[in-house]
Amino acid sequence: MKFNLAQNKLSLLPIVIGVLLLCIALTLPAVADAQQNTGGNSIQQNTGGSLSLQNPLASDDIFELLSQLLDVLMVFAVPLIVFMIIYAGFLYVTARGNPGQISNAHKALTYAVVGGVLILGAWVILEVIQGTVDAFR
Repeated sequence: MKFNLAQNKLSLLPIVIGVLLLCIALTLPAVADAQQNTGGNSIQQNTGGSLSLQNPLASDDIFELLSQLLDVLMVFAVPLIVFMIIYAGFLYVTARGNPGQISNAHKALTYAVVGGVLILGAWVILEVIQGTVDAFR
């Protein structure tokens, strides 16, 4: 049994890229907050001696919050879905008739399309629920 190091490194490439993108996505809010923070606390003292908390969220209800979270998710998910579809096409092209590699390419394309449908479906479901709730208000 031969151990092909180049083949194993290539198969780890999508995992490494995914981990790096996740790390970048998780650190961006901290960097942006560090730029905007003026050193003040979120707890401020009123003139009457009582403490009040400021709402750190820009939204006042759950639908606005979910809509904002979904908008942020869409910013990252749509390019990732497009990249995965292109990657699946690259796998199809490099398969050269090998049934095992064609099967891997088919799985990658299927997962990319299913992921895209789930992300876009979540957005559609949120819009439908928000429209229904707004109709009853």
